[in-house]
Amino acid sequence: IQLYYEDSSTIGYTYPSTNRIWMNTKYFDRYSPYQVAGNLTHEWLHKMGFTHASTATPSRPYSVPYAVGYIVRSLAGELYPSLY
Repeated sequence: IQLYYEDSSTIGYTYPSTNRIWMNTKYFDRYSPYQVAGNLTHEWLHKMGFTHASTATPSRPYSVPYAVGYIVRSLAGELYPSLY
């Protein structure tokens, strides 16, 4: 993971051609570990080839990166409630 700062709504990003995942410290610094885990899962799924619309659409939250990221975030919260 490579941390960077940008005053934007982008939480993180990656490219298929690199092992690196970039995460914006604007979010990383205030996210709990379960939220970071969900975001890293979201980005890793992009590495596996899953995509979503680049702008907000009704179906975007149901794309594989978002859906599985939400599942990981939720499971981590249930398994480790002290992280909330």
